[in-house]
Amino acid sequence: MPAQRYSYAAITLHWLVALLLAFQIALGWALEGNNSPELFARYQLHKSVGITILLLSLARLAVRLVTPRPPASEGPAWTRALGSIVHGLFYLVMILGPVTGWLLVSTARVQVPTLLYGIIPWPHLPVGRSWHEPAESIHGAMAWLAIGLFALHIAGALRHQWLLGKPELQRMIPFARGKAVGAAIGALALLLVVFAAGNAIYPDKKQTPLQKLPAAAATPEAKATPSIPATENANAPKADAAEKAAAEGAKQPLADWTVASGGRLGFTARWNGEAIDGRFSRWRATIRFSPDELAKSTIRVTVDLASADTGDGQRDDSLKSSDFFDVSGHPDAVFSARDVRHLGGDNYEARGSLDLRGVSKPAILRFTLRIEGDRARVAGTARIDRTAFGVGQGEWAATDAIAAGVDIAFSFTATRPAS
Repeated sequence: MPAQRYSYAAITLHWLVALLLAFQIALGWALEGNNSPELFARYQLHKSVGITILLLSLARLAVRLVTPRPPASEGPAWTRALGSIVHGLFYLVMILGPVTGWLLVSTARVQVPTLLYGIIPWPHLPVGRSWHEPAESIHGAMAWLAIGLFALHIAGALRHQWLLGKPELQRMIPFARGKAVGAAIGALALLLVVFAAGNAIYPDKKQTPLQKLPAAAATPEAKATPSIPATENANAPKADAAEKAAAEGAKQPLADWTVASGGRLGFTARWNGEAIDGRFSRWRATIRFSPDELAKSTIRVTVDLASADTGDGQRDDSLKSSDFFDVSGHPDAVFSARDVRHLGGDNYEARGSLDLRGVSKPAILRFTLRIEGDRARVAGTARIDRTAFGVGQGEWAATDAIAAGVDIAFSFTATRPAS
C-alpha cells in the first residue's frame, strides 16, 4: 500500500528547512544600515544559515528520491501541476539561493572568510569577479520567490485540508495524525516566532555621534600628527628611581633592555561609536635606554600585523586584507624613536616615526617608567589616525562608520644585565 505519511526523515528536514528559510528571509531584510558591529554579525550569521539551508536541502532532495512518499492529492490537472511547480521552485530556491550567496561572498571585493557559526571554516568558490553582479541579481530574486512560494504553499495546504476535506496536514505535520487544527496553528505560530527572531537578532545599538567621541578622534590635528595626551599617574612619586640614583651620585649606564614575556600591546577603534578592543599577540622591542643618557637612547618596536586579535576570527581576517593592514604586502608595523624626553617624575615621551602599510608618519608615545634595580615597568599610550596610513580603503576610508582615531595602549616589564 502507498505511504500515508511522509517519513520521519522527510518531516524533520521539511520543518528544519522551513523554519530556517523563514528566519533567513527576515534576517535578509535586516541587512541594511550603516556599517556596524551588529550589521557585520548579521551578515556572518546570514552566511552560516544559508550554507545550512543548502546542506539540509540537498539531504531533503536525497530523501525524496530514495524513500516512499504519499501519492499526490487528487484534483484538477491545473492544481496538481501548480503543486508540482511550487515544489520544484522551492528546491530551486533552497539550493540556488544559498549557492548565489556563496558566489557573492566568494567574489566580493573585500574577501571576508566564512566561518560557519564562527567555528567551521567554509571555502570560497574559485570564480572570478564577473560572477558577482549576476549572482547578486539572482540572490535577490530568490528571496522574493521564496516569499511567494511560502504563501502559495501554505494556501494550498489549507485549501486541501479544510475546503476539500483532504488530510494533507496530517501527512507532514508532526503529531497531527488526528485533527490537524491545533498542529497547524502551532506550526504557523512557530514560523511567525522564527521570522520575528530573524528580524530582531543583533539589534543596532544607539549610535554615538562622532562629535561626542574624544576630540582627538576627529580633529585635523590628530590627522596631521598621530599622538596622544600624556598618561598621568596621580600616585606617581615626586622622584623616580633614576632621580634617587642621581641624587646618590650613581649614574645609570646606557643598557640594552630585554622585554619579558607577558607584555600587552592593545588597540581600541570606534565603530559607529562602539569601542572595539583588540591586541597584537606577536611583537618585539629593541630598547637601548638610560634615564641619564636620553640623547643616546633608542627604541624600536616591530609588530606582526597578522597577529591582530579582536575576538572575532572573521573580523580579524578582514583586518589582514588589502583594505586594511595589507599583511601580504606589509606584514609588520615599525615604530622607531631616537628622541626620548623626560617630562618629569615617572613620565617620558618618545618621538619618532611609525611605518605602517608602507606609509611613514611622525608618532609620539608617552609612557611611565619605573626602574627598580635592574628591572623596569613600563606602561603607555598613543593615538594614531588610521586614515593617514591608508588603513581602510574604499567604503571603509570614510570616518562616519569607523572613526579615524585609534588608541594604542601597552604595558610590559623589561630587564637589563646586572650592573
